[in-house]
Amino acid sequence: MKPNEPSRTALVVARQRAAHQVPDRGSILYDPFATKILREDKKEVLQFAKQHPLASIGRLFTAARSRIAEDAFSSAFEKGNRQIVILGAGLDTFALRHPHGAPGIRIYEVDHAATQAWKLERLAEAQIAVPPWLVFVPVDFERDDVGEKLAAAGFQQNSPAFFTWLGVVPYLTPEAIGGTLDYMSSIPNSEVVFDYAEPPEALSGELRQIETERMKQLEKIDERLVSRFEPAAIAAILRAHGFCAVEDIDFQAIASRFGGAVQGVATGQTGLHVVHAKH
Repeated sequence: MKPNEPSRTALVVARQRAAHQVPDRGSILYDPFATKILREDKKEVLQFAKQHPLASIGRLFTAARSRIAEDAFSSAFEKGNRQIVILGAGLDTFALRHPHGAPGIRIYEVDHAATQAWKLERLAEAQIAVPPWLVFVPVDFERDDVGEKLAAAGFQQNSPAFFTWLGVVPYLTPEAIGGTLDYMSSIPNSEVVFDYAEPPEALSGELRQIETERMKQLEKIDERLVSRFEPAAIAAILRAHGFCAVEDIDFQAIASRFGGAVQGVATGQTGLHVVHAKH
């Protein structure tokens, strides 16, 4: 992505989350802030939701991966975890609607400075106040030390933490991915939920064509996909970085669990996965 511009993929994800609130009525992930923060009317959101037959897959996966992450954090919260780090937060709204009212909770949103400035503008325009438990941490994932930036923002490195890392891993180099996993595993009782994509060969015909076109478009806006993995490779990487409890949820399992909640959801092998790992 361009250094002084907000992430365009973050905008696409925000539109998918908002679109899930309109035809699907937020049935997987109810988010009353999704359209407010986007600053687009429902007609525009609905048009985005129906722009092509396979757009429903994006709505399903975006909503489901957030639901899986938030459900996992709820379980961690019940065990005493009071820190959540949202890596690549974009226009994420969890901090605005989280149901955990316990004192001492801190939600750290980590993203590029330009994307965070854009989000703050959206919040101000929508007259949505920044809650006191939300801390913004500007980071360049390829150049900065995430741990140093978080510590400077008040993150307690000796206390348990839950990390969400959604829509980020495919855009990072293996070195950046490994460095981030090393940091997460240095935190006691850490957990992470992230998503990844298999190589294009794993996709079914029509989806492979769409993915090839998407990759070309991402390269034009400097947000190219860098890393793809086979499931066995992801499991090996996580074990090498000290994560022992790994749940890998493929798209078929996601569609089986949540697909009925998305209007007109398309079928096909997408090669998309959501992983929940514990250290």
